Amino acid sequence: MKKKTKLIHEVRAVKSRRELANIIKAQRISERVLKDVIKKLKSGVTELAIARFVTERFRRYGASVLAFPPIVSFGKNTANTHHEPGKTKLKKGDTIMFDFGCTINHYCSDMTRTYFWGQPSRRQKKVYQSVLEAQNRAIKKISSGEKRAKVIDKTARDFLNKKFGVKRFGHGLGHGIGTVIHEWPNFKPKSEDVLPVGCVMTVEPGLYFKGWGGVRIEDMVLITQKGCKNLTNFPKDLKSATLVPR
Repeated sequence: MKKKTKLIHEVRAVKSRRELANIIKAQRISERVLKDVIKKLKSGVTELAIARFVTERFRRYGASVLAFPPIVSFGKNTANTHHEPGKTKLKKGDTIMFDFGCTINHYCSDMTRTYFWGQPSRRQKKVYQSVLEAQNRAIKKISSGEKRAKVIDKTARDFLNKKFGVKRFGHGLGHGIGTVIHEWPNFKPKSEDVLPVGCVMTVEPGLYFKGWGGVRIEDMVLITQKGCKNLTNFPKDLKSATLVPR
């Protein structure tokens, strides 16, 4: 990266109080929307219908500009990281994935949650708990004061690779977020980025199995002097991820 460009990226990455307030407000609205979406789910509903409901709900809460088109995927479609909602219907036993965010005064939020429509199978449980553990390890690493992006990425990646092989977690651990959904810096295996204090990062490990499904869990964290503060305030334990079909 050229020196001048790098400087612009670094200045942009560090959020002022007002910028941070916008990101947090956008995230709180996303959480209200997700709460409503969970109540709206029922067997037979399509991904498309839920994606439309997500958009309509954001509008209702005063956030008509979304950070990106909402990702709503059921069953095997959860193995596709950038799945576009279609006519697939929700059925018992399905994995469900939501990835969405909105903007407040041009500042974005970003969150992913994975659910199970009915009691998860042994495999679903194992995959879910492994992704959650990988995320916890990465956040713990940041909390300890680590600022090197590749070291943080490696913490989560090594854990998942050891359990499931190297091809199941095919994207970076996360990215900066601000007026655009993907900002500098980046959590990637070969990233030379060092996180500046005051930047907001996503931490989003995932595992994907073609023809079966996937799990991704994503929070946003503020990088502080000594560690980090999680800006996402939505449950992600296995019990909360298990929904009763209706």
